[in-house]
Amino acid sequence: MDAAPKRDRIRPIAPFAIAMVGSCLAVLGVCAALAPAALKGIILAGGLASFLAGCAALAGVAVGIKHGTNGLLAGFTVGFFARAIAVAIGLIVSGAQGRSALIYVASFFGFYAVTQAIEIAYVWSSSRGQGALAKGLMERSTS
Repeated sequence: MDAAPKRDRIRPIAPFAIAMVGSCLAVLGVCAALAPAALKGIILAGGLASFLAGCAALAGVAVGIKHGTNGLLAGFTVGFFARAIAVAIGLIVSGAQGRSALIYVASFFGFYAVTQAIEIAYVWSSSRGQGALAKGLMERSTS
């Protein structure tokens, strides 16, 4: 009986995925407009790598949350490893060295903060339940 209410609380992932895409496109647009020409490619590469890893992380959390606490932790682990791999591969592919590497990493982790916030919002909203107050009031009035 406990499994059914848990499944009711899990939010659809689509609004959070749309928020992730929209926010990352907005930040990429700002970076592309404001970045110096010499660093634009490195900044955009860092942002793109972080966005792709964030998408994998959100998917991992969405799958894991259906399986309780252990599944959620596994989902966050998937996200951590996706980001670790993405930052390393992105550094190698972009060829960033010295100051450029620091700029790449700053761009990556700037986007990381945005995607992580959306991930946390998804988990937090799924833990709250849709209309929990209304359901509680209805249960109280029928008993």
